[in-house]
Amino acid sequence: MRCRSLLVFLCALMLGLTAFSSTTSASTSPPPKLADPTATAKPLLVRFFTLLQRRDTAGLDRFLSPAFQVERPDGTGSSKAEYLAHYPTVESFDISHVSATQADSVLVVRYLVTVKGLVHGKPFTPGPAPRLSSFSWNGSRWQLAAHANFNPLTG
Repeated sequence: MRCRSLLVFLCALMLGLTAFSSTTSASTSPPPKLADPTATAKPLLVRFFTLLQRRDTAGLDRFLSPAFQVERPDGTGSSKAEYLAHYPTVESFDISHVSATQADSVLVVRYLVTVKGLVHGKPFTPGPAPRLSSFSWNGSRWQLAAHANFNPLTG
C-alpha cells in the first residue's frame, strides 16, 4: 500500500511539473530574430514618445522594463519609479536618423529627436539631440530598459 501511494504521488508530481513547464513555455517565447532591427525600433521609439506626449503613466509603466534607467545630459539619472514620478512633458517630437542593432534579447537604438515640451516646468526646445535607447525582450514583447539623452547638436 505504501509503494502504491508513493507511486501515485510521484505520478501526480510528474504530471504537475509537465503541466507547469508547458504553461510556462507557452507564455514566453524567445526573442524574434529581426531581419531589420531599425524597422522594429522606429515604432518602439514612436510609442515611447507618444506615451510621454499623452502623459500615459500606466502605459509607460507597462512599456518600461523593471530595470529601466535614464541618463540625462546634465549627468543626473533615475530609476523607473523615479522617472514615472517626474517625467518630462512632451508637446511634440520628431525622430530621425534611426539606427538599430540586435543581439539576442537586446535591441540597441541610436537616433536624433527634436522635442518641444517642458522639463522641470520650463519650456524646452533644444533642436535635434542624440539619444541612445536599449530595449529588452521580456518573453512576449520589447520593453525600454535604458534611455540616454545627450546635449543637442550645435553647428
